[in-house]
Amino acid sequence: MLLRFIADPSTIAATNSDLSTLKATVEDGSGNLIEGLTVYFALKSGSATLTSLTAVTDQNGIATTSVRGAITGSVTVSAVTTAGGMQTVDITLVAGPADASKSVLKNNRSSLKGDFTDSAELHLVLHDISGNPIKVSEGLEFVQSGTNVPYMKISAIDYSQNINGDYKATITGGGEGIATLIPVLNGVHQAGLSTTIQFTRAEDKIMSGTVSVNGTDLPTTTFPSQGFTGAYYQLNNDNFAPGKTAADYEFSSSASWVDVDATGKVTFKNVGSNWERITATPKSGGPSYVYEIRVKSWWVNSGDAFMIYSLAENFCSSNGYTLPRADHLNHSRSRGIGSLYSEWGDMGHYTTEAWFSIKYVLVI
Repeated sequence: MLLRFIADPSTIAATNSDLSTLKATVEDGSGNLIEGLTVYFALKSGSATLTSLTAVTDQNGIATTSVRGAITGSVTVSAVTTAGGMQTVDITLVAGPADASKSVLKNNRSSLKGDFTDSAELHLVLHDISGNPIKVSEGLEFVQSGTNVPYMKISAIDYSQNINGDYKATITGGGEGIATLIPVLNGVHQAGLSTTIQFTRAEDKIMSGTVSVNGTDLPTTTFPSQGFTGAYYQLNNDNFAPGKTAADYEFSSSASWVDVDATGKVTFKNVGSNWERITATPKSGGPSYVYEIRVKSWWVNSGDAFMIYSLAENFCSSNGYTLPRADHLNHSRSRGIGSLYSEWGDMGHYTTEAWFSIKYVLVI
């Protein structure tokens, strides 16, 4: 007697409802199918349930049962007749699809600053309806659903606890808005799960680097204290986020008397107020950098006109100006903050407003 035993399919979901059909085909020694013979089925190993332990062969010599289970793993089922001929077959039970009642997606912080530094942890637990962990080592991702929040970054998935169906990732961002995040496995949204994180505007950062002024670098936080029409200087890259340059930002000025171009070059177009703010807004998200200009004294020049001290003093006074003392012009042999020449260097560099290397100037 010959007994053939197969399972179809050989892999099922451990949902306690998915079935594998087991078929035992009985033939005699001549290959004739035997009808009406009782076949006995038994679970040899593993955890599963057989729908019937015995079955009688039909006209095709086939006796049928099925197996289901709720615990993942391998099970072995045997089939034998009273005449012998035992055979076994293996069935693998795997976790079923993620079930919303057994799975969860959560975050440890529901609100973040959009500064690429503030971060939250996403924690995903995937179990099927029987509570079996869904174990994967690739193909999982967290994606945005609905309205997109720009400049959001999600780290690589941590699969180290996949044996428990646990997965983690870290999220940061540089934009603003409410991000709805969903877990996707091989393109399939898992169990309808989602979580939301609100990204708020990052706090402005103060530029604390240097500016390049007529061949010298001076501190941004204190430059300039002296100003004049036609003055210009360059914001250096050390004012911005590490690894970023002026090309990564868009510049704006809060006053019409100050112009700042796309390269970070600042120009005083005319005499202005004592305070102004320049803002560098990142093109790819994150905090803006701000720079406050605080001018204590505004200067005008006399062009190529010369006059004796008393006449110059009267001219200044009658026009609401003050004739400067020597220490107003230069209080040190080195470049620095506090006087016109020490801050701006050789005034002949600024020729558009009739400044000369030899200077006769008035200070407001």
